[in-house]
Amino acid sequence: MKQLICISCPNGCHLSVDETTMEVEGNKCPRGILFAKQELTNPIRTVTSTVRTIFPEFPVISVRTTKDISKAKIMPLMKLLNTIVVNEKLAINSIVIQNVLDTGADIITTTNMIEK
Repeated sequence: MKQLICISCPNGCHLSVDETTMEVEGNKCPRGILFAKQELTNPIRTVTSTVRTIFPEFPVISVRTTKDISKAKIMPLMKLLNTIVVNEKLAINSIVIQNVLDTGADIITTTNMIEK
């Protein structure tokens, strides 16, 4: 039995998953079952980070993926983000990288650099 804590909703259910039958126990909602099966077959996460800019008032800007990506792609993504330097002031939700690492997810800003 694999033990997991579900992160799909605020309940944080303690799940027990039979790795052979994929039967899930301990979930308080249906999302726990989906989370457990996904976690055992292809775990995915949303990634949040920062990228550098050329602006002294914004030495870095926060970014995130627009959707969950495979955990296997997180380290390659972080290495890629370390090479990125933003050279224009961007609004919130601006795309920094489209379809990053062929995941279907974009990297977008989560901070507004443009003065109002």
